[in-house]
Amino acid sequence: MSFLRRIWQQHFWRPYLVGKDLEGNRYFEFPNRGGDRPKRVIRYISDDDMLAYVASGRRLPVQWSSWLTHTRRDPPTIEELHADLAHRKRVQLNAARLEEKEKEERFRLASQTTSVLPHSQSADIPKPVEPLLQPKETQSDYRKPNTEAYDPWAAANKAPEEPQPWTPVARRG
Repeated sequence: MSFLRRIWQQHFWRPYLVGKDLEGNRYFEFPNRGGDRPKRVIRYISDDDMLAYVASGRRLPVQWSSWLTHTRRDPPTIEELHADLAHRKRVQLNAARLEEKEKEERFRLASQTTSVLPHSQSADIPKPVEPLLQPKETQSDYRKPNTEAYDPWAAANKAPEEPQPWTPVARRG
């Protein structure tokens, strides 16, 4: 590369700011000097943040990660990042609600099966519900060990020693 071209690129091909994420990291793009695809970089708020991201303590937004790797052409907008953040909060809230319902259901079932009434109480109170019976186990149950294991050596010993003739058949379709 010529001396003048290097000086031109160093002084006039500066990276330009494309956008920021919600945490304040800045994303830049500048023309690639040797190719047709522009180079995309990130500048973290501080060096400590860079170490946190590199050590996988924190993660970049998915939209910015896909932009950095040229998976998406246009950088994400702030509205898109806010919508994604709201979606993640809704999913976490719904997951917490489902876990709470499941915990209540387990507690209710456990209290029904373990509550035993003393004999001194009246007989017209119904007995506690019996625990649900487990369905019959089938051969495909992965928890039960298979007693009839497949032996590949037995199958190989049954095969003839000599190779058999084979003729391919063309399919018509």
